[in-house]
Amino acid sequence: MPSLTKIPIHQQQITAIGGVEVIHMIYHQDEQTINKLTEHRDEYYSLAIGIKGTGSLTCDMESISIRPKSILLMKPYQVHSIEIISKDAEAYFISIAPFLVPEFCRNIFENTAISDQSLRLSSIEIKGILQMAEVLHQAFNADNAYKTQITNHLLNALIIHIASLFLASQQKQGHKRNQAFIITQKFKELVSVHSFLHTASFFADKLHITTSHLNDCVKATIGLSVTQFLQQAMLLEAKRSLYYTNADVKKISFDLGFEDHTYFSRLFKKLTHETPLAFRNKFRE
Repeated sequence: MPSLTKIPIHQQQITAIGGVEVIHMIYHQDEQTINKLTEHRDEYYSLAIGIKGTGSLTCDMESISIRPKSILLMKPYQVHSIEIISKDAEAYFISIAPFLVPEFCRNIFENTAISDQSLRLSSIEIKGILQMAEVLHQAFNADNAYKTQITNHLLNALIIHIASLFLASQQKQGHKRNQAFIITQKFKELVSVHSFLHTASFFADKLHITTSHLNDCVKATIGLSVTQFLQQAMLLEAKRSLYYTNADVKKISFDLGFEDHTYFSRLFKKLTHETPLAFRNKFRE
């Protein structure tokens, strides 16, 4: 386990243009860069379109397979790192500032479970996606006075196409984009910009609905009450810090917004049946 006091947050490279960067990654050319991808968060969305090679990465303590003919999605602020990757690996890697992702696409991406963030495509599907990625890559590297506009329009088409594939996959698994789903997605977006320490009524007021209606929508969509979802969001962030850093429990609790670190520890134990330090230590023995 690396000795860290804080999980690094990566911003887009200075080579990004207008909130987007497009790279054709080939293992034997980019080996040093790939091997430096230890645990970190990104401020942006990442899409990796696999051409060749296999491997795996860790995302929020879950393992995701890296496969050819697939799309790998990484959401902003997920903690992830490369576990292993084959030496024949080749992919298009696209980083995208969140403001460039259309809201309906962002909702689809945010509703994608970690286990579904690697999407295997058919030969026809991957052919179309690769053609679009290649044109986007060429536009990104072209010497053109309107490069930013061209790149962003091509990117928008690619994002919508990819989001539609993730949505189709979700629908095959029984996800439905009904009113409850839409309200739940808006609620989750509010949590990401406010705090999971707010009450259910706080978020219901923001959405101009009753607390009871918000609870019904969230329960119908993800099987949890609003309070349970907020607790799980807090636990995920707490576990990220405990797992990936050496920051003490007091600092972690304050970073999460708790004024009393002893209350945070009691709540953590109540919800997980182990203390924060016990959770950390079981991964460090």
